[in-house]
Order: sequence, then C-alpha cells, then structure tokens
Amino acid sequence: MLAERFCGAAAQAGAQIETFALRDMQFQGYTTPQAATPYGPDDDLAPALAAIKTADLLVMSTPIYFCNMTGLLKQAFDRFFCFFKPDYVTNPEPSVLGRDKVLVLLQAQGEGPERYGDLLDHYGPALDKLGFARRDVIRACGVRAPGDLTAQPGILQSADTMARQLVADLEGKRNEP
Repeated sequence: MLAERFCGAAAQAGAQIETFALRDMQFQGYTTPQAATPYGPDDDLAPALAAIKTADLLVMSTPIYFCNMTGLLKQAFDRFFCFFKPDYVTNPEPSVLGRDKVLVLLQAQGEGPERYGDLLDHYGPALDKLGFARRDVIRACGVRAPGDLTAQPGILQSADTMARQLVADLEGKRNEP
C-alpha cells in the first residue's frame, strides 16, 4: 500500500514507473558471474535487474519480518552483486551503476520506532559500493494490517512529498547544463 502510494505520487509528478512484485516471481539468489545473463540466471528477476541498471530511482518496499527485510527481498538484493565490476574490490568506481542512483526504502513494521531502525544503515557499505549516493527511508511503525497504515496520514503524506521532491530533483539534474 505504501509503495503504491509512493509510486502514484511519483507518476503524477511525471516519473515513468515500472514495478516488479517479488512475491509473483520465480528466481534464485546470487550465483557465480558465469550465469546465463549479465544479471544472473535467466529467471523472473533478470528483467527487474536490467530495469534497475537504467533507472534513476529505485524504490524497495518491505515489511519487517524477524528484524529484517523479507527473505524474498534479501534474496533479490543479493543479486545486486551482478552490478559490481570484476575488480570491484580495488576499483575506485566498483559498480556499473555509476554514482547517481537514488534508493528509497519503504519499511513497514508492527513494532514501534524504537525497534529495528533504518535498514539502509545496516546495508550502507554495500549500497555505497553499488553507487546509491542518495538513500532515503520511510518507516511506517505500528503497522500490522492495511488499515493501520491508512490511520497514519503523516506517513502517507511523507510518501507523497518525498516522491514528488525526488522526481523534481532528478528532473532538475537531467536539465543541468
């Protein structure tokens, strides 16, 4: 619900949106670079990874299960390893994504804000190497059912505001001389 709200506001601001629901996909985690495609196995996740490579903004949405993102999102996130160059350990530009990607994490959790924190902090070192220069999070706390989110208009407004602002920022960047 939060992802739909965010993407709807981004689309209204002029963004082109492409969505992928991991729950509807068949895919496996990271495999060796000798895989079938540049993005790993030739499975349902490969087109999503190809889209991420060309996107300016990536929005990932997850409930918190057992103190972390869902297993499906973690399995997909592990496949981001395909974006590293072969010499990523020593290369000053380790990722094929460049340095201008924007990542937004929409994090919903049943517990209050004192629990779990911002997952982007935990994954920060990998996100730095991948080239996600800007990272933002919206945490919806106390959410156990869809109605719980609609009862938090501030979270929904934050999603609208952030989506519009990011689209404007990215458009402004594109129009710079």
